[in-house]
Amino acid sequence: MSADNILRLIPEFALLESRCFSEPWSEQTLTASFLTGQYIFASVSENEVVAGYACGTISPGEGEVQRICVLPEFRRRGFAKRLLDELAVAFTAAGCETVFLEVRSKNIAARELYKKAGFEEIGVRPGYYGDDDAVICRRG
Repeated sequence: MSADNILRLIPEFALLESRCFSEPWSEQTLTASFLTGQYIFASVSENEVVAGYACGTISPGEGEVQRICVLPEFRRRGFAKRLLDELAVAFTAAGCETVFLEVRSKNIAARELYKKAGFEEIGVRPGYYGDDDAVICRRG
């Protein structure tokens, strides 16, 4: 995804955030993240509607999935897997040997998706989300 496309889609990503997360990232946060040069972004659309987006960070030898967001009406249709696959390609191209992510312990659907995508649950951060624990996952 080109830099121009990402910048053009940031308002859409912020809308997705507001509809999907209890603590959404703002347009300003998304823009600032993009401008660091350490973030990668992916999006999926259907009928000209941005159905979901994902972003991750890249550091030497390692990547981290920061956000995966799919609108409720588009869930259970393979969009999150497509987003993960796009991030995986970008992580590999950047030389990332290991990829990490954190997921709410109560988000069973996401945890199953990550397991199918080859992530292993390696730890827990108790109370990380305030109302829930974070499960730490690793692939690679």
